[in-house]
Amino acid sequence: MKGQRVMGKVKTGILVTLFTTLIWVFAEGQSLQTKRTEAEVEFPTISGEAYAVRVVADQGWRGKVELQVEGSASSLDGLESSLRQGLALTPGMEGVPRESGEHTVDLKRALRGHPEFQSRGVTVLSAEPAIVRVAVDELTTVSLPIEVRVPADVLDGPALVVGDAQAAVRMPVRVASGLAEGAVVVARVRPEDLETLQEGNRSTIQVRLEAGPGYAGEDILGIEPAQVDVQLTVRSKTETVLLRSVAVDFRLPSCEIGSWDIEVPEEEQSLRDVQVTGPSDLIEQIRSGELKVRAFVRLSFEDLEDRVSSKRAEFSAFPTALRFEVEDDEVSMTIRARLEGTGEGIEGGGTLPLG
Repeated sequence: MKGQRVMGKVKTGILVTLFTTLIWVFAEGQSLQTKRTEAEVEFPTISGEAYAVRVVADQGWRGKVELQVEGSASSLDGLESSLRQGLALTPGMEGVPRESGEHTVDLKRALRGHPEFQSRGVTVLSAEPAIVRVAVDELTTVSLPIEVRVPADVLDGPALVVGDAQAAVRMPVRVASGLAEGAVVVARVRPEDLETLQEGNRSTIQVRLEAGPGYAGEDILGIEPAQVDVQLTVRSKTETVLLRSVAVDFRLPSCEIGSWDIEVPEEEQSLRDVQVTGPSDLIEQIRSGELKVRAFVRLSFEDLEDRVSSKRAEFSAFPTALRFEVEDDEVSMTIRARLEGTGEGIEGGGTLPLG
């Protein structure tokens, strides 16, 4: 019995000690403490809000505020990690006005009313810097036409937006009121957007939208949609021109010029329907007459001696980028040797120039 009484007293002592410790720990956790800490503070623009706020430049704002805070030990636990994630101050919150224009925000007041401190029961005692100047803008949404802009001279025909060619631009009222007549949203097609497209075929590409001239440098909050489909046709880098008639010349070794007469039937003194394909700039030179196209028949000493009756015409004197196609490039001829010391052929007859 005596042993049981001793054990009972021991258990009672342990329980009393345990409860005393718990009460002390609880009281310690609820006692007020002060602490210095740092908070990341930002003034974000939230999509869909009626107002936007931005920090006025040239005041040394770093987005960091040194704070002295007061609260229980338990309420201060984990506060620093939360503050490092950033505290957002938006128009309409305590100390942050909604009225358009510049305002001075008392950071101690604004942060004291912030939900992060309110929910923890923590009081902000001081803030450094104490104030920050901000500009508040009332927001509006403006519908503007989309204008597609492309690099010069790369397309055949216009580039067109697929579907609705209007975009909704979220902007401050002060910017909207100053928009010039004819303001647009730009769908800017860049050269790299065209690199993989097949030339000559109608293609569809996605193009991001951007603010147009006159308001591009302003505080534009967003453009909806962010991008659009644009249909366009990349101009082919090669073109084709059909020449109905191309004159034919003859080329002989220089030592043979004057020794031969070449007769060609009139109907074969030109090639018919010559199709020339090549770079657009060269084809344009042919169309304008700046680049003259002529064919020639090259006759070697052996050809002359053998009196060949026909040979194919060539175009190799022209830029290699050009390709010539003709259904019949064979030219018929009669070759006659001239008598030494005379200008007549053995049998006479008409001749073509030799070169």
